[in-house]
Amino acid sequence: MQHNPVIAASGRTILLVDDNPVNLGVAVDHLEQHGFEIAVALGGEEALERASFLQPDLILLDVMMPGIDGFETCWRLKQNPETQAIPVIFMTALADVADKVQAFGAGGVDYVSKPFQVEELLARVNTHLALRCAQQQLATRNQALQAEIDARRAVEQALVASESRYRRLFETANDGILLLDCRSRAITDANPAMARMLGRLPDELIGRRLADVPGFERIGVSPTAVEDLRKARFLHYGDWALQPASGAPIDVEVIGSFYQDVNSDIVQLNFRDIRERKEAEARIRYLAHHDALTGLPNRTMLADRLGVAIAHARRDGEMVGVLMLDLDHFKTINDSLGHHVGDELLEAVASRLRGCLRESDTAARLGGDEFVIALSSLAEAGDAERVAEKVLAAIAEPFLIDGRSLHVGTSIGISFFPGDGEDAGALLQAADTAMYAAKENGRAGYKIFSKELSSAAQRWHTLSNDVHGALARGEFALHYQPQIAIEDGVLTGVEALLRWHHPTEGLVSPALFIPLLEERGLIVEVGRWVLETACRQCAAWHAEGRPPLRIAVNLSAQQFYRGDIVATVNEALRVAGLAPQWLELELTESLTLDETDTTLRIMQDLKALGVTLSLDDFGTGWSSLSYLRRFPLDRIKIDRSFVRDLTTHSSTAAIVHSILSLARNLGLDCVAEGVETREQLSHLQRELCSEFQGFLFSEAVPAEDLSKLLRLLRSGGSLATATILPKLERLPA
Repeated sequence: MQHNPVIAASGRTILLVDDNPVNLGVAVDHLEQHGFEIAVALGGEEALERASFLQPDLILLDVMMPGIDGFETCWRLKQNPETQAIPVIFMTALADVADKVQAFGAGGVDYVSKPFQVEELLARVNTHLALRCAQQQLATRNQALQAEIDARRAVEQALVASESRYRRLFETANDGILLLDCRSRAITDANPAMARMLGRLPDELIGRRLADVPGFERIGVSPTAVEDLRKARFLHYGDWALQPASGAPIDVEVIGSFYQDVNSDIVQLNFRDIRERKEAEARIRYLAHHDALTGLPNRTMLADRLGVAIAHARRDGEMVGVLMLDLDHFKTINDSLGHHVGDELLEAVASRLRGCLRESDTAARLGGDEFVIALSSLAEAGDAERVAEKVLAAIAEPFLIDGRSLHVGTSIGISFFPGDGEDAGALLQAADTAMYAAKENGRAGYKIFSKELSSAAQRWHTLSNDVHGALARGEFALHYQPQIAIEDGVLTGVEALLRWHHPTEGLVSPALFIPLLEERGLIVEVGRWVLETACRQCAAWHAEGRPPLRIAVNLSAQQFYRGDIVATVNEALRVAGLAPQWLELELTESLTLDETDTTLRIMQDLKALGVTLSLDDFGTGWSSLSYLRRFPLDRIKIDRSFVRDLTTHSSTAAIVHSILSLARNLGLDCVAEGVETREQLSHLQRELCSEFQGFLFSEAVPAEDLSKLLRLLRSGGSLATATILPKLERLPA
């Protein structure tokens, strides 16, 4: 372990002193995850040298160490003018009161017992960093004045300044804060934020027992509760609704802490207004089950409803119908008249679809111009045909969009339970096959699935057979799409994307052959080849002296669960000679939907290897925010569908803002996919998104094309002047 940060002015630099490497490792991991810059020292003498050189903002100091112990180290720090102002928090297993007194006597500002609670450590670190910042600011302002007054005035002023600092933090805090005397259980102080939340004046609260203030019954200050808080020093009471004197309840997060005043034990309660967070979470929960543009159910909700409909039909001996449709020539309208016209058309189509259905039926948008209708409790196939005819008639009517009368048609494929499949996936696949047959049959019509369908089914069958030997025949290849840091335009990594060059069909869409690989049980084998090939290529670039870059590889659910993925990744890294920090594994949201304990265990094992984990296509089907907090992710990738509408739809911009805010709060980096315009890039830059990839810079290219760019960068060139890759625009110098 080696942490050698430069002298930083971030206000978040911590020197961690402990002779036990294990203790150091645990503390470093927790602190770095919360954005702190960490330097370490293994003993007192080293700590004195590093503190003088680095000038950290805070020192976490062990007591029992070889050589000079923590008490002596702290005393020497306080004798040195260069380091005496740095706050020192002792971290030790010594629990005797005399030890704590000695710690404070040596100049320590706080004392954390081992084994430490992460929440307590973070709270104390943040508090003392804030106090240090305030001290530094005040010291700068008052330096001239303090030089002119005598020693007695200096002491008096220091006392006044200390109280002023505390009151300023207390009075200006965004959190509502109450201080309670544990003996009398009365409120001894309330800051303005607390008074505003309750719709009262501070004086109306001071002196009252907490139990006498409406809305506070859930938080007790009984002797048992106080003792629990005294032991923990910090308790999270959870989220609850604070009822003001008038108006709607306020969602708050309540945190309790304990400290001893001169004459009494004090409980401090912090009330953090979390209404904006709740609104963002609600927006993302809605997004998890609905299409952002049309408000229709998305693929996740459609699968749920189809599953319920199939279960009822199986029980009652009825049928379920699935209608797959997309708009004929929609791309022409979208490209010629603009995305805003295309989006309004999709919203109008969604409205007409709703008007064709019963309350028990479901219309969903899968993406683009592709819609699905699920019809439950059908008595006969003719019921679905009548709905299809109704939809065809509704879509055939002209649409008045942006002052234009637009005429579009639709092609519909129909499948039925139980004849065409036993689950949602099979029914959707059958309906999709029938839809392509309807298109080839002349468009603006419908087709019922049958095994004798011509070209669409035949092509699918051909590809299904040919995919078995594609890897052995060398038909698969990897292309690499660059990822660029938005802040400074530096090439940070690439995403490895699988391509299939079919000998007769040409380049087959991944949207077509990836499901085939999964259905045929080939995805684990091909996925292993992708992983090994990508690692070898990245290692080769590093060995050639290229600028170091990260490589991202997608993992499917089958690959994640059915193979020994941890051993596979470890072996790929070993054989390639690639350090694990240069490998990023992109996980799909489907990994989080089932077997969450298994998922968590595998993710933790992968993290133990040292690789980076990211969540791909975030926002298109995420089922629970609790997973996002629970799983050890490093990055999330914003789906291209949101980036596409970022600058044209305020609702989409709000969703992206919420996603980025949530990511920052959870300490996650964000990569935006599908960036195609400078306007999109500028918007993402304002929102502090970390990185982007997309056609604005480059499409996915073969390794040899990317190698040309890397040679340019190695020779001193920059992305601002590069013209090597296809689709490349010159980025700002």
